[in-house]
Amino acid sequence: MECQKEKKDEDIKKWVFENLANLVTFLRLFGTIYILIIAIRNPEQLWKMIIIGIAVVLTDFFDGKIARKRNLVSPFGAALDQLGDKIFVVPSLIILSWQYRLAATNLSADLVNFILALMILLVFTESILFVAWWILFAHNKIQIHTNVPAKYKASSIFPVVLIWLFSIAIERDFKLPVIQYSIYLIALGLIITNIFGCAALKIYYQKYSELEEIKEIKEDNKNNQKAQ
Repeated sequence: MECQKEKKDEDIKKWVFENLANLVTFLRLFGTIYILIIAIRNPEQLWKMIIIGIAVVLTDFFDGKIARKRNLVSPFGAALDQLGDKIFVVPSLIILSWQYRLAATNLSADLVNFILALMILLVFTESILFVAWWILFAHNKIQIHTNVPAKYKASSIFPVVLIWLFSIAIERDFKLPVIQYSIYLIALGLIITNIFGCAALKIYYQKYSELEEIKEIKEDNKNNQKAQ
């Protein structure tokens, strides 16, 4: 009986060890979804969203570290990580722009339009990246770890969201017009994120082109063999 209990404990420890990185990523998914629900149902709870957002950023940093350090990198983990990034980026930007409108501030119309254009471009790019990545991933043709700009893109959008939430919270609770200054950091972050997004999309296109060329070469070789 004691041996069975020890074996069960060992199995549990082994399972936790093997899935630790994925568990951290699941926490990030949960935290991201929780933030989005709060933003929709209780948009006044800005500080709670900020705290959870910081936790989400930390999990994004640690899940990859854990996976690489313990040699737990897997296609499933990569897919889960990619899903977590996409859930954070697109809905967050849409909800931020809708619930916490920049137009309600004293910013110039041109600056607001510029920020919104950057956000729409990023949402569009992110949607294309999501489709492209899953098409290639579904055919086991590509690993997300090879696309460094895609990871940098995800990392660069986290500060944008947190700065936005911080600015709104400070302006609301302390009556300080910080968003007039932080808006330039938000714009810079969106520009950097869009650049990384375009770079990631270019890499996916190159990968796809390479795969198509290999496919054509194989088809030509196959046809030549039949002809002989």
